[in-house]
Order: sequence, then structure tokens, then C-alpha cells
Amino acid sequence: MELISLPQTLLSTLVSVRQPGVIVGPIAEILSKLYNLLFNGIYSSFQAGTLGVAIILFTLIVKIILFPLMVKQQKSSAKMQMLTPELNKIREKYKDKKDQMSQQKMAYEMQEFQKKNGINMMAGCLPMLIQLPILYALFYIFQNAYVYVDVIGQNYTDIANAIISIPADLRVEVFGTYAQDFVNTYAKELTKLGMTFDLSDVNSVVMLINSLKIEDWANILTNLGSAGDALTPLLSVKDQIEVFLTISLISRCSLTDTSIAIPLLAAATTFLQSKIMLKNTPTSAAGNDTVSAMNKSMLYFMPLMMGFICFSVPAGLGLYWTVSNIFGIVQQLVLQKYFTKKFRGEAAENAGN
Repeated sequence: MELISLPQTLLSTLVSVRQPGVIVGPIAEILSKLYNLLFNGIYSSFQAGTLGVAIILFTLIVKIILFPLMVKQQKSSAKMQMLTPELNKIREKYKDKKDQMSQQKMAYEMQEFQKKNGINMMAGCLPMLIQLPILYALFYIFQNAYVYVDVIGQNYTDIANAIISIPADLRVEVFGTYAQDFVNTYAKELTKLGMTFDLSDVNSVVMLINSLKIEDWANILTNLGSAGDALTPLLSVKDQIEVFLTISLISRCSLTDTSIAIPLLAAATTFLQSKIMLKNTPTSAAGNDTVSAMNKSMLYFMPLMMGFICFSVPAGLGLYWTVSNIFGIVQQLVLQKYFTKKFRGEAAENAGN
């Protein structure tokens, strides 16, 4: 393996290699500062499972920030339910009129009715649309936590320095295969950047550390013998930070260990949240049976897709999605109950007058 020193700038350009774009980049920067502050605050109190606790609290903060949009969504949904009989009357009026002009008139009348009664059909989509760039930004934060979180970055640097202090021959013998796998994985990106890998460079070793799994470290320590004594306490700190309920949150989920719980929970909570949302969305009032069929298909497709995605991203992102779904389900149930009671009360009061 050719050994050439990597410049400092590569620290923030790999392991994910692809960087956030002009829209996601600033979001990732803002969220990472908030996440770093939150992480440091938690870590100053306790260390075990810090990453997992930080993700859960961070998710709660994001949901609180987006809460006004959720209120708007549920208000529109509840009002839509109350007004479904009136919307169905419009549909009934054009039931036997299938020509284009009649269908356009029906669509116009329904839109005007919704507008008059303060129904916004886009309100249900807005929270999801806003969450997408946030989710994408969090991918980079969780994938390269050592870049964005000071404590993790310092821990990785300490581990890298301990590795570099190992005699060169033994270092290459033990870490060479892992380093070569890393280079092979990112060969195109390294070539594009005009860079190669160096096991004697701190930045290179830090990136290698980020790609290694728990089982890799067990083999490494066995092969190093007493030469790896300095690594043991540093790796213990790493595990304390990154492992939450026996799951390494910086690694991808697997079918063969407890991390499989993340994709399963992500899929289950996605299904439950979608089920609640679909149940309270009067699609019959939309005048389009195709939309209803599509919604029912998405009810089963989305959970499967989210479960699959969770196997290709860090487990921390799956944890974020699962916790976000749980908070979202609670918000939906509480707000639905509140607005349904509110609008029924208003309808009864108007009927009495």
C-alpha cells in the first residue's frame, strides 16, 4: 500500500464522501451545532449510552420545533372529517356527469368549499416535506459523528494516536487489511480527490476507525496482544458513548444481532403512524378512488421501505426515525381528540343557533 499523508481537509470529506448539498449543508451545520451542545451537556452528567440519549432528546426538540405545523395539519384533518358529508353532497351532484367540464366544475366547487372553510389539503404534506431535508442532514451527522461531535472527535483522535504509536510493522500487519478494504470501498472517491491512504496519518486513521465494527476491534486487540493495551480504555469509552441498549448506533443494522430491532421498530411505528393518519383522512371526499387506493398501497409500502433503508444507514438514524414516529403518534392522537371535540362543539352550537 502506498503511504502518502492526507491533507487536513479530508477529515470532513470522507467517510460518507458525498457531502450535503447547498440546501442540506446549512441545515446539517445548524443541526450539528445544536446536537453537539446537547451531546456535551449529557456527556458531562453521564457517559453510558450518551449517543442514544442525545438522539432521543434531539428528536424531541425537533418535534417541538415542528409542532406548530403538526397542529395545523391535525386541525385541517379534523375539520375535513367534520365537513365530509358536505363534500360528498358536491360529489353526489356530479355523480352521473363524467364529462371533463362537469368534473372541472366539481373540482372547483370542492376547492372553493375547502377554501371557505379553511381546509388546506397541503397541510398534511408540509411536516413530511420539511422533515426530509432534516432527515437527510442527520444522515451526515450520524454517519460522521466524529466530525460533528467534539467528544467523539477527541476520542477518535486519541485512538488514532494510540494506533500510530504501535510499531509500524505490527500496525500494517494488523490494520493493513482493514485499511485496504477502506481504500477499495472508496477507491473512486479517493481517485477523484487525488488522494491515497496513510496508516501513519491521524486523519486517515480516524476515518478508518469510523468504518470499523465492534467485532473488528475484538480481532484487532487479539492480534495486537500487549501492544494494544493503550487502546483498551479508549475503546471502552468509545463503546460507552456509541452503544445504546447493546446496539452500536454508528454501525449499520444487521440481521444477526440485536440491531435488527431498529429496522423492525422503524417499520412498525411507520405503519402505525400511517394507519392513524389514513384512518383520519377522508379520502372519499377527494373525489378520486385512485387516491384512496394509492394511500392504502403506501400504508404497506412505506413501512417496508423504511425498514429496508434502516439496513443501509447508521442505526442512530433508524433510532431517530423510530422515536420521531412515536412522538408523532402521541401528537396525532392528542391533537385529533382535541380538534374533533372542538369542531363538534362548534357544530352543535351553530345548530342550536
